[in-house]
This record gives sequence, structure tokens and C-alpha cells, in this order.
Amino acid sequence: MMINQKKTEMQDIVIQKIKALRLKHGISQSSLGVILNISNGQIGNIESPKYQHKYTLRQIYMFCKHIGYPLERIFLSEEESTCQDVCELLIKRLIEYEG
Repeated sequence: MMINQKKTEMQDIVIQKIKALRLKHGISQSSLGVILNISNGQIGNIESPKYQHKYTLRQIYMFCKHIGYPLERIFLSEEESTCQDVCELLIKRLIEYEG
């Protein structure tokens, strides 16, 4: 029997941002699966709070490039992404996301 662990808060925030951007750009789970070269079922698992699945950093990068969205805005707020130490803050968030 497989025990499902919950996503971390940071993982959930990132996944919800990507989902909102996906919907805003009219991208279905199936289309996103094609963009990221994964199944739409895997997208459903990632977006579901029931499963611990998450996007890889490579997949997040590919999605951002596809829609022309700044990668740092996935992990940082607008205020944070304009601060002096944005690189250090981004690295900390990436580490937090990786869990």
C-alpha cells in the first residue's frame, strides 16, 4: 500500500501559480502534457492535492519559456522579484521547493 505524502506549502504555491497561468493562457492539461513531454494524467496528479507529485525544475522552466513568463515570478512575489538580492532569494525558494 502506497502512502501519499502531502506537498509542501511552497510546492503547492508553485503548482497553483502554474495552474492559474495554464488556465489564463487557455492551455489544457493535455496540451501542457505535450509541452512538457509528460502525460495529461501526470499533470492531473501534479495539480491534485491528493498526490505528492510536483513539476521538475526543468518542466517549470519549459512552461515559463513557452508562455514567456519570468521564471523567478513562479517562485517569488512581485515585490521579492525586484529586490536587490533576487538571485539569493530565488535560490532559497528553489531549495525550499525541492523539499
